[in-house]
Amino acid sequence: MNLFETLQLLNEKKETSYEEKSKKKGSKSLKGRVKTYSTIRDALSKGYYGQIFSTKSADRLYVISKGKWGRKSGRGKIAKGFTKGSATPEASWPSIKKHSARTMLRHGEASDKLAKKYGSRSIKKSRGLKAT
Repeated sequence: MNLFETLQLLNEKKETSYEEKSKKKGSKSLKGRVKTYSTIRDALSKGYYGQIFSTKSADRLYVISKGKWGRKSGRGKIAKGFTKGSATPEASWPSIKKHSARTMLRHGEASDKLAKKYGSRSIKKSRGLKAT
């Protein structure tokens, strides 16, 4: 093998590794854990408070919550978005899961086991659980 062939071989490897990286960049490993809807509106109409979901074209996860104030989101369900790489709110899976659990405790139906793990002192007290 001469120098020219070696350089060609190196260039081919660089191109393929770049293509592989660009394909992996679009992978969304967390989306496999949650239900995927076609649109946010569809998810809000079919989902429940505290449900974690994503949409087909989104790079983020959402949690269905209840609008607390404002004309736009004051009534009904809203989608709280978690973007990977963003600081507020943190988009790690444990953080999203915790937010979902707290939302279910506040607005939806949640088990006592969930209340014991994620609930505030007032929630635990209202359910008759020992606050630790």
